[in-house]
Amino acid sequence: VKGGYSLLKNYFRLKNLKMTDKYKHAFMNCNASQYGQGGANIAEFASNIRETYDRMQRKNSLDSSVGDQYANQIGRFLGSKYPQGDCDEIVQRYIRKNL
Repeated sequence: VKGGYSLLKNYFRLKNLKMTDKYKHAFMNCNASQYGQGGANIAEFASNIRETYDRMQRKNSLDSSVGDQYANQIGRFLGSKYPQGDCDEIVQRYIRKNL
């Protein structure tokens, strides 16, 4: 439950900030995954629904959607690997934060 709350909270917090889309995806998944397997599962479920919705609404191309899902996977992996780490610092090692 905490992972789902974290995902939702970060979505609204990051939504309008000037950062790369891939960073936002990875950061949110990292943070949710730090709450354990349940957090990682809810992050994966929510990410899959969001990407499916974006594709159906033609908001994302297939390439963009695949890139988003890859960023989601990186975030979940890093959050699970470093449950006490700072996702902002960890994710920036792999995905550019600023536009």
